[in-house]
Amino acid sequence: MDGIYRRDFLRIMVVAAAAGGAGMLPGCSSDEESARVAFPQGIASGDPRPHSVVLWTRIQGDTGTPETVHYEMALDEAFRRLVASGDVAAGPDSDHTVHLKVTGLAPYTRYYYRFMARGVISETGRTLTAPAPDADVPVRLAVAYGQGYVGRYFTAWRILAEQDGDIDFVLFLGDYVYEADIIPGAQDPTPERHIRFPDGMALGERPEDGTVAWTLNDYRMLYRTWRTDEDLRRAHRLFPFITVWDDHEFANDCWQDHANDFNGAKGDEQETARREAATRAWYEYIPVDLDYHPEAGFPEDLRVYRSFRFGRHVELFVTDQRYYRDDGVIPEGPVDPEVGKLTKNSILGSRILVLKEPFDGREEEVSPTLLGDTQREWLTAGLTASTATWKLVGNPTFMAQMLLDLTRVSALLPFLRERFYFKVDQWDGYRSERARILSDLAGVSNIVVLTGDLHATAASEVLVDFDVPGSTPAAVEYMGPSISSVSLKEQLALAVTSEPILGLLGLGGLVDRADEVFLDGNPHFRYVKTRTYGYAIVEVNRDREVKVDMVHVPDVFSPGVVTPVERIRFRTAAGTNRIERL
Repeated sequence: MDGIYRRDFLRIMVVAAAAGGAGMLPGCSSDEESARVAFPQGIASGDPRPHSVVLWTRIQGDTGTPETVHYEMALDEAFRRLVASGDVAAGPDSDHTVHLKVTGLAPYTRYYYRFMARGVISETGRTLTAPAPDADVPVRLAVAYGQGYVGRYFTAWRILAEQDGDIDFVLFLGDYVYEADIIPGAQDPTPERHIRFPDGMALGERPEDGTVAWTLNDYRMLYRTWRTDEDLRRAHRLFPFITVWDDHEFANDCWQDHANDFNGAKGDEQETARREAATRAWYEYIPVDLDYHPEAGFPEDLRVYRSFRFGRHVELFVTDQRYYRDDGVIPEGPVDPEVGKLTKNSILGSRILVLKEPFDGREEEVSPTLLGDTQREWLTAGLTASTATWKLVGNPTFMAQMLLDLTRVSALLPFLRERFYFKVDQWDGYRSERARILSDLAGVSNIVVLTGDLHATAASEVLVDFDVPGSTPAAVEYMGPSISSVSLKEQLALAVTSEPILGLLGLGGLVDRADEVFLDGNPHFRYVKTRTYGYAIVEVNRDREVKVDMVHVPDVFSPGVVTPVERIRFRTAAGTNRIERL
């Protein structure tokens, strides 16, 4: 197991390419169908640095013993200019996956790679190392998250490959898989797109109540299934990924090793073994350059927050907002009318639609952490010390304040004409720590927060104190749409349908006006669109500006490419902390 999970991977021997190159290995088949059978989850690369990159594959695991997998890396697709090769083992302890860190590479260089096993050659992948820290080069990346598989398709990945294929890397901000087999209205299985757990935990007595992943076999099955999708396989084959998790890689709205599947109806849902299984499956299937120590147990088994330098102008800090966070301030179980919680065992009034003013007092008293002390200090110290022109923060949950200001909606009952936090599972629920971090970063210029989680498109300016509208922003935040997960507008409609009290109170009429309501209640927003799918393209144009394209895909319910896409472009000029729409 140590040879598979430790960072001290087999160090790659760099070999000089002989005249004429390596060519194809004798006796190996290279047809696509054979490759798909032998390597059903394809190939991938990740965590690019100036002199290294991680390669990944999985062979079909139908044996109980480790098998030898050969790898090759070259400067050309024909593999005539070979730079590295060797053999590694893929066994049942890692679900027959291979993590391989190739070192001794040249900065900002395109490489090609492939694997061989059982007489079959995989597809050819391409990857790119990071530029040297002093390189004066622009950087172009895609930002993605939220891959709903059940009943939906990854059309966005196909469009990315065909229309934005010259990016340097993909930043993936979480919800790579979803742990539930069905969420009525959000994950409705079809014959082509469904999942079935080998074990699973039922959420109720009826099949329509759904089942969630519970064991290592369950979580491995999710990744195996997701990675058979041709569009996702292609994206991994073409681009190196930098990946962090959010909640659904373990459990919805989780914190540390605690789930929230029953909203307090069954007491504290501390599920350490389940958390460790989810972590292990994520590590096995994601190409990351990380130390994994399964014997140490949660939370010492894996640290996923880390930073990357891309030339003179970009440093990226990727944060983990689940492993170390405190529980939310408002318990899901009891009724608590003071904060708007009118029903027991519900997310209403505890994690969504929480009255702002009474919540603020309680949050200030508790002062919970989203990052944990160690990660927070790492982040603020790293951003402060960075010499890069632009500091990018990979941020899985929305940072800017997001209010539903219903004070002027005369159609509502008087007690609803209040200001509500839309969702306190994001940074609004940890507003004291947010203010502390932003205060500590006073004087640090050009911070751009890149965000996932919310399944909507938004561009906002980030304030130290959102109760002082119009104050000087400390950063800007761009949140692109999800790849395919149910959009925010659809979530709002679903909430009204599934929670009859919302309809009775008249909130259903606000769903169609969601964009307008969010813009009205949040003056720091520069744009919001709540029904979108797709991804974002971020282009750092050396030291002058950052441009962001929000790419909106019109349909995720059919397997073909759907065009035309919509592109909304924004700009942040260096030294301004302001957002312009272009």
